[in-house]
Amino acid sequence: MSLFRSPSSKAVRRGGLAAAVIGSMLIAPFAVAAPAAADPGTTIERLILTPTNEPTSSQFVTWRSTVANNGTVQVRAAGSATVQDVAAKTVDTIDEYTHYSATITGLSADSVYEYRVGGEGDWSEWRSFRTAADSAKPFEFLYYGDAQINLDGTWPTIVNAAQAKAPNAVGSVHAGDLINTSSNQTEWTNWFNGMGESAKTKQVLAAPGNHEYSGDSQMRNWKANFEYSLNQPTTATIGELAKLAEGDTPAAIRTKALFDHWETFAGETVYFVDYQGVRFITLNATRNTGFLTTPEMPSCEGEGCPDAGRLWIDFQAAWLDHVLETNPGKWAVATFHQPVYSVSAGRDEPILRDAWVPVFQKHNIDLVLMGHDHTYARGFNNADVTDTAGMTTGPVYAVSNSGGKYYKLETDERNVWTNNNATQVKRGADVSTYQVISVDGDTLTYNSYVAAVNGDAPEEIGSVYDSFTITKNGLGKFVTEEGVEPPAEGPEDGQRLSVTVPEVTGEFVWSIDGGNGIVDLGTAADNGDHFRAEGELNPVRVTDTRKGMNGWALVGQVGDFTSGDDSFSGSHLGWTPKVINAEGGAVAVAGAPVQSGFLGGNGLADASTLGGAAVGHERGSSVLGADLDLRLPVSATDGTYTATLTLTALG
Repeated sequence: MSLFRSPSSKAVRRGGLAAAVIGSMLIAPFAVAAPAAADPGTTIERLILTPTNEPTSSQFVTWRSTVANNGTVQVRAAGSATVQDVAAKTVDTIDEYTHYSATITGLSADSVYEYRVGGEGDWSEWRSFRTAADSAKPFEFLYYGDAQINLDGTWPTIVNAAQAKAPNAVGSVHAGDLINTSSNQTEWTNWFNGMGESAKTKQVLAAPGNHEYSGDSQMRNWKANFEYSLNQPTTATIGELAKLAEGDTPAAIRTKALFDHWETFAGETVYFVDYQGVRFITLNATRNTGFLTTPEMPSCEGEGCPDAGRLWIDFQAAWLDHVLETNPGKWAVATFHQPVYSVSAGRDEPILRDAWVPVFQKHNIDLVLMGHDHTYARGFNNADVTDTAGMTTGPVYAVSNSGGKYYKLETDERNVWTNNNATQVKRGADVSTYQVISVDGDTLTYNSYVAAVNGDAPEEIGSVYDSFTITKNGLGKFVTEEGVEPPAEGPEDGQRLSVTVPEVTGEFVWSIDGGNGIVDLGTAADNGDHFRAEGELNPVRVTDTRKGMNGWALVGQVGDFTSGDDSFSGSHLGWTPKVINAEGGAVAVAGAPVQSGFLGGNGLADASTLGGAAVGHERGSSVLGADLDLRLPVSATDGTYTATLTLTALG
């Protein structure tokens, strides 16, 4: 996008608090450039955020670099000048790249933080993320099926459409086959590039598919690229199934060896995360002999010997039963790759269906999100039918395709759903979709959108492809199609009370007071060993009247000063932020002073906070300013130099 204002106009954005340029210094017009795909001038790649098992107070950060000592995360609260260094661990070295992972701890719930990764002289850009709230606060997330192929074409197009539709989504769920060949590093790089800034600022929950094992049966690349909580199945969390490993029979000895191997290997491929009232559960549906067994395992022949593939699925089913039984939240979502109810022609997964569907049905899980079939389907188990058309009561099973690969639907005669006591409410081929899922109190809303079509498919790009709502109230759980209302709780003894609370959305507005003219620092004075020029930033007015009063921060960063072919680094500029005025009870805090890089450091060449306000601040307006201090060596070539100071709103 681009934005241009004349010197006398104001730059204003309203609505949700997103990153946006709000001003420039030393030149009159200014522009907002589209974000770069990668940080320029660094070796940092594949930067990604993944959730810990305590997303209210900690955060996983993973990346790779060609530099072997780039294993540090720097983190600070938005609006704070205090930076904490967090050491990363080296996960693996693949080709010439070292993969790093760090765990940031000690964070506050529902708070915005800024971070960067790398090492001296080779840092990523500063970016922000928000921790989870410690209660069931409303949020939305994205669900993607297979990306897999055309990762530098279809995939980024779909991600961009999804992010535009749901810019406030806290993260994304991926149902496997992110790539086509796991050993192909170009495919992995293209998948990360397609995710863009969303992977670096929001949570990513991914399940492995069969193609994650292609050329990489030990999942080396998966475990190098992603960090997840190690709460995978163990013999302590699989209930009665653990008894199969007791005793000294060949079958028991073999079973124990399999369980011991899987307890380690399942790490980061089978896991769960609790996020604001939702338990997200990831399963590994692939049965690949390359990881299921090892040559060192004791042999077993004859009756009673375990079938490794089937036992692997039972192993997860027993753990799934435990995880759903102990779910502390209102909602539960499971994600994995191969569908329990297949959609495309010639596919069927009876082992998965026989082991997992009874557990899903027993606990009335809310969503089961799958991929693999490169088609779309959504429906229910027939045990959950009600007397009301368009309303069911149990789990919703969905299969989606979010890449550029398309398969044909199974025939009616061989339809896996109808032949296994299930009903397809919606199905289709030759379409790529993304799904926006919103969770708000007693309601979960699911909307699927068309992002790409194949051949002559009639769907319109951007249109709603499928939608439904899940409601939970005192009468039970109800899955309703569009236009169908769930049963409402009726009065018992006494009287029912009703009140309407008006919507108070408020606004977040920022502008440059008095226009956006050039900030003239005059003629630099000769101070012996350096030139020095001083001035004041044009005041910036911030008005925040939004409901909920999220925290915010304005961050500034300056580029190079130029005069014709001559230039010098923006690091020579420093500032002392200040709060000029606060109205209506608003409480803003000035950022920490930043000295000119001539005195040490990088000055305003690094992003630095002008001012901000904490979560829960009063509504009102604050005017921020700063005293500017430019110092540069006397060796600088004479001339009139200009630079652009970019201010970005974070929240």
